[in-house]
Amino acid sequence: MKEARGVLFLLAFSINAYAQDVPGPNSLYVATQCSVSDGATFAEVVEEARSESISGPNRVFFRQPVAGNNAAPNQFRRIVVWDNMEHWATNVLITPAETYTCDNANRSFWTNRVLGTNRDAYVGTDVSLVTTRLCFIERGHTISDVYETLNDGALAREARGDTTMSMVSHLFLGPSTGTDMRTRIIIRRIGDSEAGLARSLDLSNEGNVGIGTPVNAPAGHCQDAALTRSYIITEP
Repeated sequence: MKEARGVLFLLAFSINAYAQDVPGPNSLYVATQCSVSDGATFAEVVEEARSESISGPNRVFFRQPVAGNNAAPNQFRRIVVWDNMEHWATNVLITPAETYTCDNANRSFWTNRVLGTNRDAYVGTDVSLVTTRLCFIERGHTISDVYETLNDGALAREARGDTTMSMVSHLFLGPSTGTDMRTRIIIRRIGDSEAGLARSLDLSNEGNVGIGTPVNAPAGHCQDAALTRSYIITEP
């Protein structure tokens, strides 16, 4: 009986948490930590992956740490983009590789919502820079509160000439040691080019730069952003 009550509680929590008005996810991100094999280079990893015939996902990215969070020298992250869980479940395929290995038993699944109106990333290029900032939704708030706040911020940056594409990702499956369920988010900004993302960072460092997470923000405990160089592996 206790188990049944627990299931009902989790179901009610899930429904209530998304009862507010928030756009549905634009996509599903499945992220996996990978490592370059001994004797191989990251350039060889990208070359091998791009030569494979991969059908099913919308896009695949390999992201190499530039300013990471304690990333190992040979580590990178594979991001596979799907419409939703059903799309993933009916098409998922793990292809063998010679130049790299991935921790496929510990993948993380994130719903992904685009912020603002910018939709142009990787303009005329298959490589760009990406920043990711890990934050945690504060108790009493929902992803709707987070989306509204971040969307307003993205629109304000765009009004100042920022050309980056912004999004918020929300973890719902995978490793989250030491945190409460469904509290982990990533704020992501993708450059239309490497120089475009760099210009955006320069803009954000002008003037009176704020310190720490703003008071009364719906998410807190935000880390400084990590920077990766992102390579398109496959796309439609």
